[in-house]
Amino acid sequence: MTTPEKGALLLLGDEYRRLVKAQLFYVTADITQLVRQAAPSLQDEWGLQPQDVPAMTGFMLFAEPMAEYVRDDGKRVDIVAVSWGGTELIRSDTGGLWITFWSATDFAAIKRLARSAGASAAEAESTARQQNAELTWDNEIYLPWGAKSAEINPRPDGQPIELAHIAAAETTINWLRTVHAGWIFCTPNTLTETTEEHLPRTQRARAQRAGISPSPVRVVSVSRTATSKPARRDEPSGRTVSVRFPVAPFIRRQAYGPGRQLRRLTPVAGHWRGPVDAPIRITKKVNLVDTPPSRPGK
Repeated sequence: MTTPEKGALLLLGDEYRRLVKAQLFYVTADITQLVRQAAPSLQDEWGLQPQDVPAMTGFMLFAEPMAEYVRDDGKRVDIVAVSWGGTELIRSDTGGLWITFWSATDFAAIKRLARSAGASAAEAESTARQQNAELTWDNEIYLPWGAKSAEINPRPDGQPIELAHIAAAETTINWLRTVHAGWIFCTPNTLTETTEEHLPRTQRARAQRAGISPSPVRVVSVSRTATSKPARRDEPSGRTVSVRFPVAPFIRRQAYGPGRQLRRLTPVAGHWRGPVDAPIRITKKVNLVDTPPSRPGK
């Protein structure tokens, strides 16, 4: 509990410590699409440990929005980046990650606000660019290591954090699944490849003058290397199907290690199931939004 000014100072200082030492990631548009398609298959696959993240402190930018929501004024807000790392604001025995979500800054709305306050068009443009970055801090999550469940915060004014549970809002818990899927796609797998791109010399020099040691950007893209494994059979053993249908990308628990007793989450590409010459079946689920049935005596 503190004043808004002191709270903002603490939050921004904590985020600054994470950003200056963050490993940088860039997820291409095609991988972003796969990540978003695979994320729902994680369900409530929590219990994350330090070995489950591609870097202990990181900043990941997506070529396409990783999530979105609609503001009260009807404007769509795109979540395009996420940062994570330790925090000095929450002390617990297990430790954990503070995860920050970043939206694309709405410069048009900022300029409209400046114009309504009496600024000229030129002043509004200058002020908007000088006082705002390309990305805006949008929301956050606290993720304790090993937490199995989430404490959803339904109140806009917040509530005390339960250190044994993931602290999230109703919308951001779904964003966390997408972030988790993004981390999984960063691990070695047959779908993606990770390359390192160094910042231009001028940007490196600017960062060094600011006391920041710029790390290479790890670019996660579709793998161009042909797999040596045989192609997936059209008719998997153990189940007979008489039609051909598409299977969306998903994440499965892959067996590995001695006696294949260990499990790790691995992305699986979208593919077709069923015999090649079978009729194609395309189905769509319809979500019916209706009033609940009345209870007896009501």
